[in-house]
Amino acid sequence: MAAAAALASGAALTSAPAALAAPTATAAPQGTQATSPVTAAFGGLPDSVKAGGAPIEFSVTLKNTVDHQMDVLGSVLTLADPGLGIKPGQFKLEYQAPGTTGWQAAEERGAAVWDVDRNGGRHVAAGAEAVYRLRLTVAADAPAGRVGPGFNAIVSDPTLPPEQRISTALSTSPNLVVAPAVTPTTPATTPAATADVRLDGVPAVFTAGTESKPFKLVLGNTSGKDLRLVPAIVFQGKDLLPSGTVRFEFQAPNGDWLEGTPGGDSDHPAWLCMGLRAGSKDADVVVLPKGGTRTFNLRLAFTKDAPVVAESLLARVGSLPGAGESGAESFSPRADFTIEAATGTLAPTTPVTFVPAAPATVAIAVPAAQVTTGAPSPAAEPVQVAAAAPAPAAVEATRLASTGGGSSSAPMAITGATAIALGIGTLVVARRRQRAQGAGN
Repeated sequence: MAAAAALASGAALTSAPAALAAPTATAAPQGTQATSPVTAAFGGLPDSVKAGGAPIEFSVTLKNTVDHQMDVLGSVLTLADPGLGIKPGQFKLEYQAPGTTGWQAAEERGAAVWDVDRNGGRHVAAGAEAVYRLRLTVAADAPAGRVGPGFNAIVSDPTLPPEQRISTALSTSPNLVVAPAVTPTTPATTPAATADVRLDGVPAVFTAGTESKPFKLVLGNTSGKDLRLVPAIVFQGKDLLPSGTVRFEFQAPNGDWLEGTPGGDSDHPAWLCMGLRAGSKDADVVVLPKGGTRTFNLRLAFTKDAPVVAESLLARVGSLPGAGESGAESFSPRADFTIEAATGTLAPTTPVTFVPAAPATVAIAVPAAQVTTGAPSPAAEPVQVAAAAPAPAAVEATRLASTGGGSSSAPMAITGATAIALGIGTLVVARRRQRAQGAGN
């Protein structure tokens, strides 16, 4: 009888894959009962498993529903593959037999078909349960999609004749989603060390159209390691400051003054950045050894058409990353300042007026615009500004005539100055008439 049982068990295990391909089928393989007194149920099976990810663990519980012992001869786990094209080796199954704690590799009999505890000969008492722990690992190249796990146990009822003893305990076939492999991510990095940074001596007021004012950028390295830095000056305001109105310069190590390189910041549309760029990649990077400091001489001015606004100035220093690091930035405290309107704007030029002081004396009233040291008024004629040079000679001639001093050349000087002044007045009148006629036409 034992030989017959062994033969029947071998026949059942050999034919199991054909039956397991459709675990919900009602027809039983030849030599088995249609319904087994032992049930099979999954426990703790997750909804998905990730290809190339961590394995998933779950269980299958076999329960004896009759009043006498049943024997479990072996089991098979399958993954129903609806056209995914699973290949051998893409899934790995391990198990712990009932009452054991060590993991064993299940024998793969084909793509997604494994023997579990083959010929284990587990005895399940009346009303008792046998629990198998299972662990499934999916290779990164496994196809993504939906599979249907099934667990089928070959059971023997020792109370029946050999030809009637064998039955198959069939589980349901839940859904298990195989998620695609995740693209490897960049390893986590730590931010690079940064420098201490400050601005010294930033003026509180700038007047548009005047000369540059100096201040300093100071970098300090207290990080304990050498740093590679890229500094910049940032203008912050309510609105973006037009770069064409800014005259920012820094002094290179060789003493040359270089213009800053304007740029923007996509995250801060109202920021105007001025990079301290020397014109080559190597020269643009400041190598600051640990414990070292570096001071930059800076100067700043604004053109006459610069807006009258309140602004803030700060320094931003980027630290270039080393191995296993990400880039980092440090900022100086803000320095607030204002831009005031340009002063000393020249008044419109008026014609030269001659006021006779005495028969031999001519006093020349020179317009203020012609003796101002500032830039000429846009309305002034070029020839008028250039012709202002004779005025000192005329003034000296007037002084000599009124005091009685001088020499015989004084009348000639007076006459010459008068002629020049008259010529200038005639030229101005002629120019203005031409303008008036042109405007009338």
